[in-house]
Amino acid sequence: MKKYLLLLLTAALLTTTAFAADTPISGSKGGKILSSTPLHAEFFVQPDRKVSITFYEALKQVAPSGQEIKVIAEAPMGKVTLEFEKDATGYISKTALPAGDGYRIVVQIKNDATAKSQNFRVDFHTEICKECGHPEYACTCAHAAGGDHSGHGH
Repeated sequence: MKKYLLLLLTAALLTTTAFAADTPISGSKGGKILSSTPLHAEFFVQPDRKVSITFYEALKQVAPSGQEIKVIAEAPMGKVTLEFEKDATGYISKTALPAGDGYRIVVQIKNDATAKSQNFRVDFHTEICKECGHPEYACTCAHAAGGDHSGHGH
């Protein structure tokens, strides 16, 4: 009986974990959470179009350490690489994203100079989702997990 209950509990936990991994969540700034390891990162585009990256552990913000950040905007005018500087809460780009939206952004995170780069792709759309109130690039609605934003009034 104990084995059966343990098996059932393990299956429930794995199902919950798998579901949670498919459900997008928003960071404290309203940006997109990137599931990097060992820390999660929030990708957020500020009103001045500069990009900020903030790190979290167990849903709590942590001070930046030796991470290296690279963001490549694949804008219609051509690829643009943003350089970052560390501030008290994370990393901020020295320059703004190119004008417009509807393009792909590649975020590369290295935990330190010798670590392998973790790559994330963000489809950059600034229009606000009517369901969750976040910019489309950081949408937390159920349709965001599959990348389908059609038919949702966006």
